[in-house]
Amino acid sequence: MKILKSYGYGVKRAVLEPKMVFVLWLINILFSSVIFFLFSKYLTDALGNSPAAEGLLKKFDFNIFFELIIHKGGPLQMIFYAAMILACLFFLVSIFLNGGILSVLISSRRSSENQGEGRRFSRVFFQGAGHFFGRFFRLCIYSLILWIAVVLIHLLLNFALKPLTADGANEKLMFYLILIQVAVGAFFVFLVHMILDYACIKIVIEDSRSVFRSLFQMTGFVFRRFGKTLALYYLLIMTGAGLCVIHWLIQKSIQTSSLLPILVAFMVGQVFILSRSWLKISFQAAQLDYYSSTLEK
Repeated sequence: MKILKSYGYGVKRAVLEPKMVFVLWLINILFSSVIFFLFSKYLTDALGNSPAAEGLLKKFDFNIFFELIIHKGGPLQMIFYAAMILACLFFLVSIFLNGGILSVLISSRRSSENQGEGRRFSRVFFQGAGHFFGRFFRLCIYSLILWIAVVLIHLLLNFALKPLTADGANEKLMFYLILIQVAVGAFFVFLVHMILDYACIKIVIEDSRSVFRSLFQMTGFVFRRFGKTLALYYLLIMTGAGLCVIHWLIQKSIQTSSLLPILVAFMVGQVFILSRSWLKISFQAAQLDYYSSTLEK
């Protein structure tokens, strides 16, 4: 089955790209370390080297957090603004990295097909990242059309279900209706992300400057092959969910009352970030393989 073949190709390709996994891991560490440093410094200044500060860093406590907001909310507000700025920068960096990821994957694929020697990773990655950054940024802007459609669908669904929960008497029914809304919302969010993935792939393969046309064509591509594209995407999502469950179980089993378990927990966290980077590459490689297979027919 082609979907399973593309899934296997994506997983294998990500394993064969340790340099790219390392670059993605490093970027994640740099951004997350800044927030962690700012927040830990704030807690040290606000609470000192107390068990409360250590507890809040290890396990989030809403009671302590709300007390800090009430009595020492000024510096926390600055950290929030810094986090928002870093989130915007991370978004731009992610767009930049997407071009590098696809450039390396496509270059490796073409090299293996032609049995030739591939170019150096750093050159292909950063040249591709810079080359496609502007187009991928425009793609994000054009994708607002799809995101607005998702919001409208959510509002229509909420309007349709509102009469069923108007009196608020049936709590069980309300719970299931909320689950339906969340499931439908997640479905459309994943669908838009999937369309954007294929649009990026098309742009890089063809070196196309027609960004809006690529988005329009890949929207049609996804809906024409709705079952297969969706099956591949959800196979990869289930893989990511499995990794999250494994990470949660390992973290839960670690007691952080001494130094060694804390170091182990830190290493487990780094492995989890590496696995997320690996999964991102798997997504792109698997969908690239599936899209390429449709061009060969």
